[in-house]
Amino acid sequence: MLKNSIFSVLLIIILFSGCSKGELNTDPITDHLSGPIKKAEFFFIKGKNLLDEPNKDDASYYFDRSLNLLLESYSAGSVKKEIVDEYIKKISAIELNHLKYINDISTEKEKALIDEVINTRLFKPSQKDILRIKELAVKAEPTFSIPVDINDKVVAFIKAFQSVRHQSIQNALDRSGIYLDRFKEIFKETGVPEDLAYLPIIESGFRTNAYSRARAMGIWQFIRSTARLYGLRVDWILDERKDPEKSAKAAAKYLKHLHERFGDWYLALASYNGGPGRVSRAIRRVGSKDFYRLARTRYLRRETRNYVPAFVASLLIAKSPEKYGFKINEPETLYLESKIVDIISPVSLKSVSSILGLPYPEMKKLNPEIVRDFTPFNKKIYSIRIPSSSDEKLLEELKRLPPKSRYFAGWYSVKKGDSLYSIARKFRTSVTKIKKVNKLRSNLIRPGKRLLIPR
Repeated sequence: MLKNSIFSVLLIIILFSGCSKGELNTDPITDHLSGPIKKAEFFFIKGKNLLDEPNKDDASYYFDRSLNLLLESYSAGSVKKEIVDEYIKKISAIELNHLKYINDISTEKEKALIDEVINTRLFKPSQKDILRIKELAVKAEPTFSIPVDINDKVVAFIKAFQSVRHQSIQNALDRSGIYLDRFKEIFKETGVPEDLAYLPIIESGFRTNAYSRARAMGIWQFIRSTARLYGLRVDWILDERKDPEKSAKAAAKYLKHLHERFGDWYLALASYNGGPGRVSRAIRRVGSKDFYRLARTRYLRRETRNYVPAFVASLLIAKSPEKYGFKINEPETLYLESKIVDIISPVSLKSVSSILGLPYPEMKKLNPEIVRDFTPFNKKIYSIRIPSSSDEKLLEELKRLPPKSRYFAGWYSVKKGDSLYSIARKFRTSVTKIKKVNKLRSNLIRPGKRLLIPR
């Protein structure tokens, strides 16, 4: 009996040590790594297991948690950048292939101008029209940092922008004055032609909340996966695609990478719209790196074929608006007359706006990347944008604002038989608050779903 017991113990030890070695060898990412990364791997696997569920938002939630944990650990110096990059690539690939249609958490959305542009009905211009636009471009004497080819497609878009899309383009030009100078600086610093700073005219109309049918968000119209690959945080707390400067820096890096890959700015622009893979396949099939030759084939989508001439048309107009029937209006000064300050986090944006005497909608307008009504509770310090005119005494009061460390009771996993009413009663909160914090559109919850419970 004793021999059998000893044999059993030895067998268990051998089996467990074998399993341990097997785990370490099968996944190099988790090999000899610390607790936070093991936890991130747990969230990643949990997300993968939920990919087949009807509501893919839950899978996205766990991927967000995995990335946030890694990013925080990287900031603290306990995780190497290579590990973070590897997870970003894995999760981005999953999002691109399996999570294309997940719901973006933000409810503040406006239609992206790109959806209007690609559906614009074009009429073939006459040779007289083409000649007139070419003469106009010469007389305007603008300077360009990218090649500008004025052809029949570009002229067709100019005529459309002067007529059926006139108001949309005028609105975009009005908003461009808020951000354009800073975007040009960012592009120049990155080594990208400054003319590409005008790209949001046809992408988003320079709206921070612009959201397209392709589920791209922000002034620079990033989808979630590409945004993350270029350093933007996108989750249920922050959506940095809506941050003008951070997204502009990401766009500059992305465009630079595309140009390095294709060696041509028109192909880089086509890739920005249609994806580098599709453009590469078109080049291989046609045997040419001339954009307009590729655009005459079926290998590029209609949207991508129109994208480059539409941008060139918008660039010509933006450089000499009055020559094309547009006007230069004074931009809104709220963003231009603002600055960034560090505050202890998490805090309620309503508390900040109250101290500054700034209407809450304007506070949100200055900080569109903050998805919720509070700064991230997993950051000790957070940088927010406030009016430059804010009094020094108010700034001191702002720095002393106590963090809402007890804003939340914590996370709760929904169990069978739970309802929002029973959960709210259990934690002495309200159904309305739970729905607001978790961005729930209905009272329907399923077992296993994680909810953040406000006090």
